[in-house]
Amino acid sequence: MNTSDLNIVADLGSGNENRLLEHTITRTSRVSAQLTLQWRSEYATHIDSQFADNLNKWRDNFPPPIAMQLEGCNTGDVITHRFSAGEALDEFSTANVHTVKPQQFNRNFSSQIRLEPRLGRFYPRGIFDNIAGNYSSNYQPCRIIGIEDDAITTDFNHPLAAKTLDVETRIISIWDGGQQHGGRCNDSIDMLISNGPGMQARHDHSATDFWSDEPFSRQDPSPDDEFYARPRLVDHLDKTCSQQIGELYRQLLPHDGRILDLMSSWVSHLPQQFAAAEITGLGLNPDELAQNPLLAEKVVHDLNRNPLLPFADDSFDGIICTASIEYLVSPMDIFSELGRVLKPGAPLIITFSNRWFPPKAIKVWGHAHEFERIGLVLEYFINSGEFEQLHSYSLRGLPRPREDKYAGQLLLSDPVYAAWGIKR
Repeated sequence: MNTSDLNIVADLGSGNENRLLEHTITRTSRVSAQLTLQWRSEYATHIDSQFADNLNKWRDNFPPPIAMQLEGCNTGDVITHRFSAGEALDEFSTANVHTVKPQQFNRNFSSQIRLEPRLGRFYPRGIFDNIAGNYSSNYQPCRIIGIEDDAITTDFNHPLAAKTLDVETRIISIWDGGQQHGGRCNDSIDMLISNGPGMQARHDHSATDFWSDEPFSRQDPSPDDEFYARPRLVDHLDKTCSQQIGELYRQLLPHDGRILDLMSSWVSHLPQQFAAAEITGLGLNPDELAQNPLLAEKVVHDLNRNPLLPFADDSFDGIICTASIEYLVSPMDIFSELGRVLKPGAPLIITFSNRWFPPKAIKVWGHAHEFERIGLVLEYFINSGEFEQLHSYSLRGLPRPREDKYAGQLLLSDPVYAAWGIKR
């Protein structure tokens, strides 16, 4: 996928009505931009995007290859640069790989859950005791890359330290910033790569251990049809997040094929371009499905009671699952079924955010970092053996819609996370 096609569709002027817009960046300009990172793991392509507002060429830190191109740029211009490993962030160093005794892993680091060391998983660095220069309040992530009976090996390097990174800066809007008198200094690369990107990939071709500690248990093990018996005709994602998910679907799905909306509700998050598509909704609540105007067929089916799909082989030209993957207790069986009912060459697209019903979400979902959850979904794809051309996508930092009921409490829109693959 070309990231220049992943258009921002939110109202980026919200709350900024007093800005005097300009067309060209000068020394005093302020800028809003979409920063996008592309990189590869051994089995997938990854795109991580961050919306950045109120950037300033004079005050903020940009890598020289990008900074040199900023002045004179116009609205809509795109700056791209490929950074070799160690160029955009600290180079990988073996000095940041530590082998410690098992008792140095503080299993009581969290007051809420007892933690266990698991291969490939990420933990706050402060969970490790007696490492020189480390401290218990250090919440920067580190990864466990080796476990033996008498030793644990943890990697304090950034997970992208050894990767080639393609960075894109798309200019969204420019306005006059007036006289500059200091202010907070932002680092554009740090904004883009901090707190997540890189955590969704395996380490050294080894599958991440998401499977220990009863990962598919739930706080509320009661039948799902009881929990979802009452229709919830509310928006589970804010408008901007929903629009971005719809834009992703617009680019990846055929507009006139037969589409399965898995774990569907009263909203399918599909844009108007899918008016000609034949959309089947499979969900738990018949009243919610009845309210969805896009559905040509409505199927009430509890996947956690019966993971077998009531459809023939090769039935669909595409399948989507929006903000629901975290509730599946038998995802491996269901991904095999999804492969069965998809036509060869058709996409399966899983999207989610950071909001869910905790009682019904699987245990591993609540215990994982947001970007580790992308890695968990990718493992579903890999383990099924049904899919190829795997991709992941994230988008963070967009402004929250002014009319959203949480606009007074939250500045940012719900993040978008996605993983998809093509049926072999």
